[in-house]
Amino acid sequence: MSSNVRFASNRRMLLMLLSGLLFVLICDIDRVLGASVYKSPNLDDARHWKRSAENYLKQVLSYDENRRMRPSVAKNVIIFIGDGMGIASLSTGRIYKGQRAGRSGEEEQLSFDTFPNTGMSKTYNTDRQVPDSAGTATAMFSGVKTRSGVVGADYTITETNLEAAKVPSFMEWAQEEGKRTGIVTTTRITHATPAACYAHTMNRNYECGAKIPVGMKSRIKDIARQLVEDEPGRNMNVILGGGRNCFGAPVPEHLKSEYRFSGAMEKSCLRTDGRNLVDDWRQMKNGTKARYAWKTSDLRDVELDEVDHLLGLFADDHMSYDTIRNREDDGEPSLSEMTEAAIRVLQRPGSAGFALMVEGGRIDHAHHQNHAHLALAEVVELDRAVETALKLVDLDETLIIVTADHSHAMTFNGYPDRGNDILGFGNRPNATPYETITYANGPGFLQHRWNDTLLTEDADWATWVKVGQLNRSDITYRHLAAFPLGDETHGGEDVAVFASGPGASLVRGTFEQNYIAYVMSYAGCMGPAKRLNLACDDDFRLEFNQSSGAAGSHPMAAITIITTTTTINSVTSSKRSSSNSETWTITNSHGNRKRLGRTTAIASACCRNV
Repeated sequence: MSSNVRFASNRRMLLMLLSGLLFVLICDIDRVLGASVYKSPNLDDARHWKRSAENYLKQVLSYDENRRMRPSVAKNVIIFIGDGMGIASLSTGRIYKGQRAGRSGEEEQLSFDTFPNTGMSKTYNTDRQVPDSAGTATAMFSGVKTRSGVVGADYTITETNLEAAKVPSFMEWAQEEGKRTGIVTTTRITHATPAACYAHTMNRNYECGAKIPVGMKSRIKDIARQLVEDEPGRNMNVILGGGRNCFGAPVPEHLKSEYRFSGAMEKSCLRTDGRNLVDDWRQMKNGTKARYAWKTSDLRDVELDEVDHLLGLFADDHMSYDTIRNREDDGEPSLSEMTEAAIRVLQRPGSAGFALMVEGGRIDHAHHQNHAHLALAEVVELDRAVETALKLVDLDETLIIVTADHSHAMTFNGYPDRGNDILGFGNRPNATPYETITYANGPGFLQHRWNDTLLTEDADWATWVKVGQLNRSDITYRHLAAFPLGDETHGGEDVAVFASGPGASLVRGTFEQNYIAYVMSYAGCMGPAKRLNLACDDDFRLEFNQSSGAAGSHPMAAITIITTTTTINSVTSSKRSSSNSETWTITNSHGNRKRLGRTTAIASACCRNV
């Protein structure tokens, strides 16, 4: 290597160090300058967030459309999470889907675009304007917002008060009602989003014991062990995803993906205790119809309609991006294939139903590395998974929710022509090109600013490489970012929530993210909001019909009372003059009574003048 090349290389390293220092200074400048940080007006503990979600649920139930509707029950609940699938990802993913099919793309529809109900979810954590996936997943699955990095606990959690800070997830609620349960993801099964379905920990990185500080190992159980040893994880009927390393069950090197991606999200967790948790899981399931799968052919060989418990770990780390995954028998199944397998295992004639979480987790990872093309392909694969579910379930008894945990710092910009390649340039020909999809920050900056031309003797280290000069079809190509970071950041804007099936009408407006758990609770007759849905009570099944009575007429004219297991003996009402409130008491043939207040959904429907 010539001295000029070494000099150019040294300048490059120096510039990288200076950029890193600049980033640290910029990140710390608010503290240095004493910028304002406004305190939350709320305590932000579990009680606050539960009360907030319940109040919004009651508000939505009071709307005229819901007051006229007969309360319904979702026997099954499926929630799809597009990790990092913000509005820009939805719009560009939709176009990408259409263009891959030879259409212009703008008019395309994702399978969930046609869902009858939509809302917007506010994603912030209790300590962060822009959230992480652990806090957002805990909010969606448990109904309680929490700190960034915390899984399955409220914001008060420390290493000494774990039990007091724990919050149960909708998987626990479902199991208490006798429902079958499952989780599917393209990430490690111990990663933040799936972990929030079953684990409780102060740090999302505690996926295996190697990540837990030495002095805390005796007091804290890693996430992989919680899945295998504790409820609700050990009771789950379906567990499909990646992360064999966390379980101490890797496979031969020659079966691993040839692609290696960098970034903080790509770091795995290796067990150091010598345990093979897959073997432990098999022993615990001894005597039941249980199967373990580690490749596509294993999954296809399972008698899905007969097996009781299915564990599938298809990668040592995260599963491969769908664009590059091994599609052979010894490779990895797609998200849609895993979704079909999960539903077929969970659906059983005569059962109490099921609860399922499906995550397209690698949308997020691709965005973190500015791999826009990989991210959009993951959006399309999540779309296929939703479409698969729609074909397999009874839509009259299944609530399906599709949402994101958070957004990303990706923009969909420029003035491209209709039908322009969504991965192409956003401006007119003969101008300096820029891309339709760009990022506010991330490693894409370095690919365009610092590149291999710096190693030539006559290179100008300050030369900006135009996007049109790079191999944009390369699988590792990164879209342009405005500020250099090793990993691109999340975005803090609201994300969309799509819903179909029983209880879908509750998804409306702009709401706190933890409200989603209460929608599943109310519709699925499980957990804290079950008591608000009288349709969940087999002894009191009510139906309300609108009548054309004169204003001020007795509201009883609008009530039809239906019971499934008993007979109604009497219906009485009482009115308190002090509060002008009205309470209805229904007594069945067994002498049991059910009081219906105006704050209850069904009471609101029956107790207004018609």
